[in-house]
Amino acid sequence: MKKILQTSLLICILSISLFTACGKVGVDIVARTSVPPTTAVITLSTAVIGMIPSSTTINSYDITVTLPEGVTVKNATNPPITDYGVVTATGSASGSFVAAVYTAPTSTQAATVKIHIVSVAGISAGDFCIVNCDIAAGTSPTQSNFIPPRLDVATGFDATTGSTVLGLEQKLSLTSTVVLQ
Repeated sequence: MKKILQTSLLICILSISLFTACGKVGVDIVARTSVPPTTAVITLSTAVIGMIPSSTTINSYDITVTLPEGVTVKNATNPPITDYGVVTATGSASGSFVAAVYTAPTSTQAATVKIHIVSVAGISAGDFCIVNCDIAAGTSPTQSNFIPPRLDVATGFDATTGSTVLGLEQKLSLTSTVVLQ
């Protein structure tokens, strides 16, 4: 009986050793914490929803981006103008003149970024601008916290008449895509 007990004990010890050497026995409980985002990248894009004559180019946009609580942009060098690289022209607007003004939040209003983009060559519908944002420590906004931006003004140039075309914002829709990182 003593020999059977010793043999059984030896088999158990060897089995545990083999399982430990070959893989884990049991369940590991790992506390997984999601790291809150520290930056957000907002990509602005337009689509034509009305009739724009083929002789007309879109040459400027004025946009207002409202930021959720805890989201800001860098404007430390020359406030309220955003720092270089915070708001950049992309897509067909690459190389365009971009000016952006950041207004910090108050007790009654959210933070905003007013963007003005001008292109002599013209801007096609599609992605045209990226806004790089910082997220304050202790806040965790989600994509749904970002308010859709507003296309305040869009102007163009009609090559046939040689005149400025106002009111293009009524013929365009503005959308944004937010990536939290």
